[in-house]
Amino acid sequence: MKVENLLKTSALSGVKEVKGHRNRASSKSGAPKGIRDEVELTGSADKLRELETTLAEVDVSNPGKVESIRQAIAEGSFQVNDEAVAEGLVKETLDQLSHRLKR
Repeated sequence: MKVENLLKTSALSGVKEVKGHRNRASSKSGAPKGIRDEVELTGSADKLRELETTLAEVDVSNPGKVESIRQAIAEGSFQVNDEAVAEGLVKETLDQLSHRLKR
């Protein structure tokens, strides 16, 4: 979840500048003949692309753990550790806030 959010929010972090240019020449109707857009990327964009490729190849699942949880849910014996969930949510929120403050 964190990685997906990071990639989504960072997708444009490597874009240095976006420029729109219009040709000054006009057609008979007075409208511009064409519009040209340029995008200049920094080295960060290349690194981000490499990171996305690497992360896409990583297997983050643990089949044994997933199956044991699935079985516990089916048997009705699965118990959620409320405190651990709350601590994880607080930690993730603090991480996201501190990351935003660094920008």
